[in-house]
Amino acid sequence: MAGTDPDDCCQGAHAASQQGEFTQATVWDACRDGIQEAIETQLDDEQAPPVIIDGLPTIGKTRHATETAFDLDIPAAILTHRYETRDVHLDLAAEHQKAVVEVPTLDRDCPTRRGEYGSDWAERINDYRLRGASPTYLHYYLQDVLPCMQDGDCPYLARWDAVEAADVIVGGPAHAALDRVVDDRVVIFDEDPGTAYRTEFDANQLSTAISTFLSKNDDLPIDNHFGLIGAATNEGMEAIRDAIRDELSDDTSIARPTEAVDDDDGHAEAPTAVLAMLELGGPIIGDTAPTEYDWDDQLREEAGLDYVELPDGSQVVYDHAESRVVIRRPPTLDAARAVVGLDGTPVEELWRGRLGVDEIVSWRILCDDCRARYLRDVIGYEFVQTTSHVKPYSSGEYVNRRGDFGVIEAVANRHDTTPGVITTKSATERLFEEPPSEPFIDIERVTDQIADVKHYGALRSSNDFTGTKVGVVLGSPHPGDRPLQITAALEGFTAVRGDEGKGTDLDYGIPKRPFLRHYREHKIAQAVLRFGRTTAATVYIHTGVLPEWLSEMVTVGPEAVTIEERSEGQRGVIRALLDEGPGTATEIANREGVSIGEKQTRDWLKRLRSEGYVSRDDSQPYTWGANGLADAPHTAHVRLPELG
Repeated sequence: MAGTDPDDCCQGAHAASQQGEFTQATVWDACRDGIQEAIETQLDDEQAPPVIIDGLPTIGKTRHATETAFDLDIPAAILTHRYETRDVHLDLAAEHQKAVVEVPTLDRDCPTRRGEYGSDWAERINDYRLRGASPTYLHYYLQDVLPCMQDGDCPYLARWDAVEAADVIVGGPAHAALDRVVDDRVVIFDEDPGTAYRTEFDANQLSTAISTFLSKNDDLPIDNHFGLIGAATNEGMEAIRDAIRDELSDDTSIARPTEAVDDDDGHAEAPTAVLAMLELGGPIIGDTAPTEYDWDDQLREEAGLDYVELPDGSQVVYDHAESRVVIRRPPTLDAARAVVGLDGTPVEELWRGRLGVDEIVSWRILCDDCRARYLRDVIGYEFVQTTSHVKPYSSGEYVNRRGDFGVIEAVANRHDTTPGVITTKSATERLFEEPPSEPFIDIERVTDQIADVKHYGALRSSNDFTGTKVGVVLGSPHPGDRPLQITAALEGFTAVRGDEGKGTDLDYGIPKRPFLRHYREHKIAQAVLRFGRTTAATVYIHTGVLPEWLSEMVTVGPEAVTIEERSEGQRGVIRALLDEGPGTATEIANREGVSIGEKQTRDWLKRLRSEGYVSRDDSQPYTWGANGLADAPHTAHVRLPELG
């Protein structure tokens, strides 16, 4: 990063050396300076590439982006996924004197979409959008019948004049596809744009959309999906292939929004899928396709995928195994004055492809050592890793309710608070919504000890756990091989799972594992740093996969944690004591629901007494009673380390 003293390890250290101390304020200043410098570098040199500001989720990127945008002498656009983050930018803008306008959306600005003219119209508009028609196109194409257009322009359209005149505009990453949003502006992406520019068809959707498009276009020489496969794979049908190419490639964009509106089964991207299938030789792996095609043999043979870039810049991956098509249309940012991305866990390969740029550079605000210093010493984080196992929880299949409930209850007891919990969506359903398959597992008992539960997919830029002092992260996310392989293929990589590697050794044959890190380790880091954020927090991490820089900050590792799951019989004894009160070992063993014998019951009562949850008197035989048993983790005995 330009402007940093060679003796300083990072921008944060440079700011600290200038101010004489390493504090939260100096790190925030470093973040602000980094954003400003990234913009100035591009304004001074038109050939300078876009910049990603690699800054932890706790260093004020959102605030600094707003302040920087208002300090500029040229217009700016701030683009972010979540409406709540857009509202933060808009609220911060109130502190400045320049004009700021939110880019209109159907959800916020169109009364038809919001349901003010009935649910039928709202669902109809939503369906058109899902099939690829843009909001502006819908309003003009349907202006004679659209309820919100009967007394003048819909508020959605009316707001656009203010957008084009505003000093600063705030919208979503999808708005970067619009020239009037990005041209002649400094464009700041607050977090990775993700899948904002992607459209996906499964096998049924693909066949239906293609056949619908072909059947109603008389200028094309075939009329259904099967005809397209024949034309794509038959050596003697070159004239038909050329005719289709000529018809579909004569416009700036291959997509046709009328296809989304004119037929219930249509889609704006159906023409794109048609041309892609044609260029890839159809969904056939083997020797049946014409020799004119030049696909990536490695991608096709090893991953069962094909990739093609079409004349309008759209990028298409075809999945032979699932007959699925993924289309991506990156925005055109050539006319932007500068482009800056803000990301706590960036992957350059993804940013470059998703923004459609040839080159992008990443500037880290804090090096690994300074990250540790900032998070542990300045903010006051403590990280406790409770297991060395990966715990892949995305499917929900490997969720361990007994162990996970034990960890949650033990953490709640240790800190005398209700922690926040983050896990996968499937694990959330499995843990807290599905009835237990084993007896004496009390879901309500656990949920009563939780402040809230969030899942990995809804975390980026989220402030829901800001200020939460104790958190638990359960299991690791992984989308499955196919989504990861498709993501890699869009960026020009062939990802194939190694024969030997699994768990922490999982590898897809790509140096530095960028796509696995994005989907797994980076999401865990994002989850861990949702808690506290600008205040001290203790986070218990119940998975063995962490980014290397975060694993080096772990205060206490899994070797200091013991998790012993309680059997059905042991849980039955706990339930019998809580429900029916004290008794001798014989009496307790004979109570309903206790499935172990007298000797095992006596041994188990001794164990609970050693844990401090059961007392006994001096009578013969002993009478055993609960002593804090209502607070004991009921599905597992968990020993957590003492923290400073």
